[in-house]
Amino acid sequence: MSARRDILILIGLFLALVLFIAYGPGRQPPAPASAPTTHSTSEEGAQALYEWVGRMGYEPDRLEYREFSLEQSDSALIILSPPQAVTPEQARTTLDWVEQGGTLILADDTSALLGDNNALLAELKVNIQVYTGTVVIEQAAPLQPALDQPLVSSANVQAGRVLAPQRNDYAPLLGTPNELLVAGIHYGAGYVYMSATSYPFTNGGLRDEQNARLVLNMLRRVPPGGRILFDEIHHGYIQPPSTTTTVLGTPWGWAGTYAILAIAAYLVLSGRRFGRPIPLAEETQRRSSAEYIESIADLLQRGGKRAYVMQHYHQSIKRRLARSSGINPATEDVDFVRELARIRDIDQPALLGLLARLRNQQTNEQGMLAAIAEAEAMLARNTK
Repeated sequence: MSARRDILILIGLFLALVLFIAYGPGRQPPAPASAPTTHSTSEEGAQALYEWVGRMGYEPDRLEYREFSLEQSDSALIILSPPQAVTPEQARTTLDWVEQGGTLILADDTSALLGDNNALLAELKVNIQVYTGTVVIEQAAPLQPALDQPLVSSANVQAGRVLAPQRNDYAPLLGTPNELLVAGIHYGAGYVYMSATSYPFTNGGLRDEQNARLVLNMLRRVPPGGRILFDEIHHGYIQPPSTTTTVLGTPWGWAGTYAILAIAAYLVLSGRRFGRPIPLAEETQRRSSAEYIESIADLLQRGGKRAYVMQHYHQSIKRRLARSSGINPATEDVDFVRELARIRDIDQPALLGLLARLRNQQTNEQGMLAAIAEAEAMLARNTK
């Protein structure tokens, strides 16, 4: 029986594992590994840029775990290849802020298979097109002497897409004679930098000195000590981490949950206790003598044992009266009372009447209680 139960448990755990693999986190599409988020230290991440601007005296901050909003005290906003959609409302909020004097650096080379629509591109009337299906632009030079503080000679761009502006009021900043990669647009009192590649802003890209020079030229419009925001909301940092999201939203959390449930199911199905059973308080309390007496009286009453009780008191009163007189309590009532009267002062008629009533087995319950009460009173008077 035990072997059969263990086999059933193993089959159940195996089925649970199959369901876990089929519907667990492994079934969900993974987040893009190339997302340039400031939380990543990989080659494709952007944590180096976040820390670098802080060491240069700026105030870096992440736009995450809150509503997408910008303040007038924010000097620059950097958006790097957002895999999630930038909504028209967010795009309008951003451009209204730029129009008041902010600086926007937008680098977007997200694949159409991974990313959603970026409403900022539509608002700015700039398209980003695939260069070719196989060729990558590795190097790009400035298209005009605007990237000269510090001077940029040739940037390592690793671009597979190019800008296609649908407007004429833009400044071509970086690219090849036929492919535009970086452009600048005056927008109200602010400025927008558009880039078809995010590689120069990544941890791997910033190792190239020319890429670092390119970024410094874009940050030239930010005042010393200005706050630079990095958009992380569109990298998925919308809800702050919690125990629930950690347990139910990560592979390690799912694995731990499955292990705990499997162990609990095994313990329950195998009938093992988690500890010694704790008895109830009623089970550990000792019953009082009064409760014992009440229960015996209740049993005698329900069993109709009046004759037995009357006989018990008849014998008990004679034994207790004879205890100090040396008289045989088994003697007939008349002889017993006569012998007792010779030794001690006692009301013979009363005692004979009481003994007679206690021998009467036809007495009802009220008569029995009255006789017992009279016997107790007589014993109390004569046994002092």
